[in-house]
Amino acid sequence: MKSFIKWFVTSLKNKSVKTKVLGITIGLVILMALTSTIILREILVVKLSEDLDRRAVSIASDLSARGTDYTLLKDIVSLNNLIQDTMSNNPDIEYIFIADENFNIVIHTFGSDFKVSEKLININLLDGNPEKYSHQLVTFQSEAGTIHDVISPMLEGEVGFVRVGLNEKQIYKTIDEITFIIIISTISVGFIGFMISFLLTKVMYRDLNHLINVTKKVGAGDLQCKVEINSKDEIGLLASEFDTMIKRLKYKNEENNKYLNVLKLRNSELSLLHQLAVSSVDLHNFNKHIESTAIRLMEELNLNSCFIELNLADERISTFKGRSNCAVGDNKACENCLFFRENNVLHDKQLYVPIKAKTEIGQINVCFGNKPDETTKKFIHSFSRQLSVIAENARLWKEVKYKEELRIKLLERVITAQEEERKRIARELHDETSQSITSIIVGLTLLEEQSVSEKMTQDIVDIKEVSQKTLDEIHYISWSLRPSVLDDLGLLPAIKKYVIEYMKKYDIDVDIQVIGFHQLRLLSIIEVTIYRVIQEALTNAARHAKAENISIILKHVNGIVSVIIEDDGVGFNAKKVLNGKLTKDHLGLKGMQERIESIGGNLIIESNEGIGTTIYVKDIVIGDETNG
Repeated sequence: MKSFIKWFVTSLKNKSVKTKVLGITIGLVILMALTSTIILREILVVKLSEDLDRRAVSIASDLSARGTDYTLLKDIVSLNNLIQDTMSNNPDIEYIFIADENFNIVIHTFGSDFKVSEKLININLLDGNPEKYSHQLVTFQSEAGTIHDVISPMLEGEVGFVRVGLNEKQIYKTIDEITFIIIISTISVGFIGFMISFLLTKVMYRDLNHLINVTKKVGAGDLQCKVEINSKDEIGLLASEFDTMIKRLKYKNEENNKYLNVLKLRNSELSLLHQLAVSSVDLHNFNKHIESTAIRLMEELNLNSCFIELNLADERISTFKGRSNCAVGDNKACENCLFFRENNVLHDKQLYVPIKAKTEIGQINVCFGNKPDETTKKFIHSFSRQLSVIAENARLWKEVKYKEELRIKLLERVITAQEEERKRIARELHDETSQSITSIIVGLTLLEEQSVSEKMTQDIVDIKEVSQKTLDEIHYISWSLRPSVLDDLGLLPAIKKYVIEYMKKYDIDVDIQVIGFHQLRLLSIIEVTIYRVIQEALTNAARHAKAENISIILKHVNGIVSVIIEDDGVGFNAKKVLNGKLTKDHLGLKGMQERIESIGGNLIIESNEGIGTTIYVKDIVIGDETNG
């Protein structure tokens, strides 16, 4: 169904306006005809069925009143004449039969070779006391279709009963006739509407074709054409605005041509500056950029030689490009330009420009083939300033990069120290505290055996239960601080073990999906970092999010590890929390982010109030790890 709708929409987009308008007209006519026909048929079925019920009751009541005397006198001939007269006046009567007070058939319309079946008699037996009811209507299905059966007692049932059954053939015949009239009317109206729409779209399409042709001419660059549409409708307004747009384009084109020559004169200067402005500061490749820039300077400015020297982030970069016909140097490369110092201009075709930031960090020394004008000199000075900005940016970038590397190293040391401290505390809890509490439990057990009263025994049992719970909690804390399975078996078994304990403790359903690991062991720092991030995320989901379900996806593809942790909790305004002032309640989120960044990954948190929280851990490059 979706593919059909997509195909229909695509096909409709590719059709002409004329086809769309005619299609809409025909579609609306057909839709209106179908809708009106269906609704009218349903209404007619209901109304004519109600009318049929009323006629059936009327016929049965009339026969009951007029046939009472004939039934008492056993006048079969008169009863037959009465029934035949009634059936001739009502062609939709399916059958009539009259029974005595004991439901023995007196006369019927089924013919001499047929009897009225017990099944038909039992379909409509007057419920209750006949004295209280003048008739009873029952509708049922038969081979002849739907039958509206009415039973009417004669003299309150003391003489007998009249049964009349009417079919719905006449109803559907009438409905079919009305439907045929509607269809013929719809076809006629539709044909008239189609012809009117065809004529209107033909007029409209003529103007659109003219507008399209003018548009193509304008697109080809012909701004002398004019839109000649005189109608006052929307197309006419569009044509008028389009004509105004052509005039403005023509004016702008003439104006642009005036500045084209000026732009061409400045293009060489801007392209050189652009080459340096848009290139990133790459100390390894910047020398190549300087060399290519020097070559372009010589070509664009007709230089005999160009010497550029720059101290870029404490690294000296220099390049010299020269021609053999330099004005100074006995037909050699301009050595005077190469070794120029102290702003000593040798001749009027030479230009020296220092490159300055806070101090002088380099120079540009060029030798022109002809005496340079002021515009060219301004360009060299502008080029010098651009180089000074680049040099300063490189210095700042190197400083920022150094500080970032230092911060990451310090963070790694802090995390390593934390993990070592966690190990130490876990060992002490396991080896000392757990043993002490175990000794207390053993002592309490001995006291319980030696107890002299029930109250003392119960007190000892209560203390033992508290001690056992404390011991279990210490085991859980010790395991949470540094699970041995993380060191012994790796990340995946440790996470699975933690999730099992987590679900027991918090009664939260956690689903884990692992893609592409296949027993892959990562570096210890990476395994610990991912484990701590998942641990922190699950703890937050239990304590703050009130989550009921959590999903964890660990994925390894082409040396890249990613993690997705999603819960259905109450959520929070992630943008406000992450961009706002850091508080003690949000230290965990900051710690997660710093941990991931310390191993070269990225952490993204998406959440909003009422829609849960999703944490994405991306771009963790694991390198050439080995299978464990």
